[in-house]
Amino acid sequence: MSYLYGDSSEANLDFNYLAFLREAIDCAATLLECETAIATANVHKRARESEAANLIAAVDDLGRRTTELVAPVAKEQAATPVGRCAAALVTAIREAVEREAAVVKSGLASDRAEIDADDLRIRTRARDVLEKLLRAHDLPDAESELDIVWSGTAVTATMRQRTKFGVEAVLALEVPGGSLFAPDLRVERVVEGVELHAHEQGGWLKKSDKLVALKLGRYHVVGLTVADDVRVRLRASNDASAATLVVTAHRSGEVTALPGGGAGHERELVVEDRDKQGLRLLAARLEAAAEALGEKRTGLVLVEIDGVSITDHDHPRVLAERLVQAMAPTVKQIARHSRSPGELVLRRLLGDNRREEIFVTTGDLMKRIAALPPEARAVFGPLELIVPAADVPTFSAPEPVRRRNPTAPLPPATRAPSVPPIDEDSEPPPQD
Repeated sequence: MSYLYGDSSEANLDFNYLAFLREAIDCAATLLECETAIATANVHKRARESEAANLIAAVDDLGRRTTELVAPVAKEQAATPVGRCAAALVTAIREAVEREAAVVKSGLASDRAEIDADDLRIRTRARDVLEKLLRAHDLPDAESELDIVWSGTAVTATMRQRTKFGVEAVLALEVPGGSLFAPDLRVERVVEGVELHAHEQGGWLKKSDKLVALKLGRYHVVGLTVADDVRVRLRASNDASAATLVVTAHRSGEVTALPGGGAGHERELVVEDRDKQGLRLLAARLEAAAEALGEKRTGLVLVEIDGVSITDHDHPRVLAERLVQAMAPTVKQIARHSRSPGELVLRRLLGDNRREEIFVTTGDLMKRIAALPPEARAVFGPLELIVPAADVPTFSAPEPVRRRNPTAPLPPATRAPSVPPIDEDSEPPPQD
């Protein structure tokens, strides 16, 4: 379904970007919270290790100093009661130091295990929020690859997404019972009459120039990859050692075929013009069935940032920053075309001269961000979700006159002149 901007101009979006934006912001905010929690856990762990090291060093120092006091007596007076007592004290000191050091190390191991368990919960939370996002949406501008593999009686399907900002995700896909992808899928079930040609095997001196037809109807489909092109891996029988070949349907329309291993396909394969239609149809129907599986995402297999798994990465903030940077151009474009300030608006055509409007307020989006500390909120700056206040003129009341002593009389210059009372019976004073 094609979407329009709020001013009804073409948006070049084929999904509800606002729904994705809401979940992506929640995901990024959670990743930032995980970053803070991981950092806190690491500080706690280092502090606990430092404390344990100091305690062990203090016990060792005490043992060393007391041993230095007693050991000479034990050596010099070994045959005397005092010497034997001193030797016993040396042994007791050593055992006490080892015992107390073991107690400190045991407590440290217990604390480390607890901190590591908390760290694992934090990292699992980061992975879970990513799984929630990716089960419903694709990563921004990601290149997708669908991969289906037949192994015995099982069919496994996955989707791999690669982004330009260093993130790669693999999701497991459900293969429903009624899908085309049966455990024993033969070419003839997809398309009938598919053929490929190969050079006939000649003598030991030279290769034969004669082409023979390979009828692929009974071949088993054992692998399918849908990416920049469509690659179909076929095997002559269910035997794992049987001859295999790989048919590739390129987006340009070209079709190629190469031996994929196994006995019996040492011959050179040739795609004749008469073969191309059937091979293209085979690839197209398998691709359509694979695309349908892309909506049946069952779980996250892995997410890597620059080749490091999210569960091992110490800085999930990196993914939050890159995700925001990738979304920013589209979000700002939506905002520019939205007629209502403080709202992001999209529209979609429903047919019959009807149109639906979808919107989200920037205030709603900011609610999730507002709970974060200032340094984390700064990550969302590129989205420009904060709407500047309108240029409304403001009027301020004049400042009152301030005096040091409010009860003091005003200076004479500011007093009103005194006016004598008027006697109505008296004559007015003569005028010059």
